[in-house]
Amino acid sequence: MMRPPTRRGILALSVLAGLSWLVARQPRETEVSPVKRPNVRLNYALYEFSGRLLDDAGNVSYQIESPELRNDAGSGIGTVEAPRIRISEARDHWYIEAESAIISPDREQVMLAGEVFLSRENEITGQLLEISSSDVVLDVTPRTARTEAAVRIRQQGDRVDAVGMRLDLINETYQLLSDVRAHYETP
Repeated sequence: MMRPPTRRGILALSVLAGLSWLVARQPRETEVSPVKRPNVRLNYALYEFSGRLLDDAGNVSYQIESPELRNDAGSGIGTVEAPRIRISEARDHWYIEAESAIISPDREQVMLAGEVFLSRENEITGQLLEISSSDVVLDVTPRTARTEAAVRIRQQGDRVDAVGMRLDLINETYQLLSDVRAHYETP
């Protein structure tokens, strides 16, 4: 036979075990929601980076590739080594390469540094326009580019040299700012 204090102890443990089991079985009211936006307030580096932005139809409208992309959390500035950028507009594709780039905190400007090469290829006509310069500022939303440096533009054997340029990537127009010299080849 068990003594009464032992019996009471076993009964009390059984009651506590039953209550613990009931509390553990009750449904949890707090749901874990997925992360809607990653925390970009971190310092990070991405190697062999490739990123794409899609238009409303799901087509790639902007693509960037780089061996290294870094973000500084304090300033919000991104740096990119040897970026290769592709911008698609209707029938035209712009290809941009530079030695390095700095991305503004609001992601609206990309400062392309060192030697910068821009080329546009028309899918239908196959015409190729090549622009070489240095230190070009690319405005992302209006899709424009500008530089105060020397510029060389080549198209179908013709060449134009100038100092400074404003380029509209959507309307395919450019304005040369000064010291314009042209060399045209006749067929």
